[in-house]
Amino acid sequence: MSSTAARDPILSPDIEQHIPGTILRLAWPAILEQFLVCMATLIDTAMVGSIGAIATAAVAVNISSVWLINGFSTALSAGFSYLISHAVGEGDPQKIRGITCQAITCSVVLGTLLSLGVELVCHPLPHWLGAAPDVIPHAQQYMQILGFGLIPQAFSVVVSALFRSSGNTRIPLAANLTSNFANVIGNFLLIYPSRQMTVGSFRFFIPGAGLGVTGAAISTAFSHFLLALILLYMLSAKDTPIRLSLLQSSYRVDKTTFLRMWKISFPVLLERLTLTSGQIALTAMISSLGTISLAAHYLTNQTEGLLYLPAYGFSYTATALIGQSLGAKRTDLADQFAFYICLLGSAIIVTACVPVFFLAGPIISLFSNDPQVIALGTQTLAIASATELFFSFFVITCGICRGSGDVKFSLLISIIGMWGFRIGLVWLATRPLRAGVAGVWIAVAIDCAIRMVLCIWRLKSGKWKEHVV
Repeated sequence: MSSTAARDPILSPDIEQHIPGTILRLAWPAILEQFLVCMATLIDTAMVGSIGAIATAAVAVNISSVWLINGFSTALSAGFSYLISHAVGEGDPQKIRGITCQAITCSVVLGTLLSLGVELVCHPLPHWLGAAPDVIPHAQQYMQILGFGLIPQAFSVVVSALFRSSGNTRIPLAANLTSNFANVIGNFLLIYPSRQMTVGSFRFFIPGAGLGVTGAAISTAFSHFLLALILLYMLSAKDTPIRLSLLQSSYRVDKTTFLRMWKISFPVLLERLTLTSGQIALTAMISSLGTISLAAHYLTNQTEGLLYLPAYGFSYTATALIGQSLGAKRTDLADQFAFYICLLGSAIIVTACVPVFFLAGPIISLFSNDPQVIALGTQTLAIASATELFFSFFVITCGICRGSGDVKFSLLISIIGMWGFRIGLVWLATRPLRAGVAGVWIAVAIDCAIRMVLCIWRLKSGKWKEHVV
């Protein structure tokens, strides 16, 4: 690996003339990847839901646990994203290789620990979460099988982040597209029994295992293994800054690298735990409003999730570009990237939200035929789309801060926002003011607006560039 390869393609001599184009070139595959992952999840949910309420409940009861588990892998990937982006900016091939090898080692160790933990608690877990007796055995088996796929999953999350932070967002896109497609096909063959299908005048036989929830879990675990194998191949075969040869000499774990990673990953983990625990508390408050309100909130939440996918794409891009710029000691370039990432990201998000605001009613009616749910969901989705920019700007800023090492700021804002503003304002809306679920979304918007103002202040202060680990 040459130093030229290590720096290519971000820090080219004429980069100042191509900043917007560079941002969009890296951002669009990351955005599309997030969209495809989200759509695969929705398809997976629909397939499981089609076989009955018990199957849906068996998956749903484990969702909070899955989010918690994913938080550990996300935190680890954040730490190594920071390290690899700075190393690529410095143009040090030996350092890049050492960080990449250590990232793989740590991801496998983390995946092993998470897998062992899940296998230990998968049987009592549904009891702890209050699952119904007829749901418990299905939920236990679902989580147990998922546990076997946590090693390749952790590996894939971290290696995908390495590719993005080194400046290549297309490889993770292609790899995730392939594994998600395999997951959908696996669901189709494993969830349902063998059956005859008719398309027009053609009638043909479709083989199926008829495993239900178990089949969904097997398909998901298999897709994790497939994704890991694809990324491992890409890591050794493609000419990227993080390319590794499987025949290269061994390496040893570097304590300094591990401690630098930990300084980034630990605050990110705390941030994820803050988000997960806060969501549980919010769900409990919203559930007290009744079935109609809860349904409207759920549908709004699901739809809104598609609106902020671009924010995560720009966030990943920010981590790569800011990290590489600061690694190369180009603070002027980091300033320009931060400005244009916020500008372009905000413009795209607003453009996506405008039609959703005006079509909120028809969109909600796609997911429910209950007039009360549609009426209430129309209100909440309109509020969410009108104020989506606030949360999305916070997400993008977090990506900038992770690229510079300023992760304590995003942690502090997350804690204050979730447990200070959001939960307090939602309690005020649902209890004393009795503003219902529409009041909940107004409260969320106020919290996100405050976060956005604080993020703008942080970016304008320039202090985010002073936290290189």
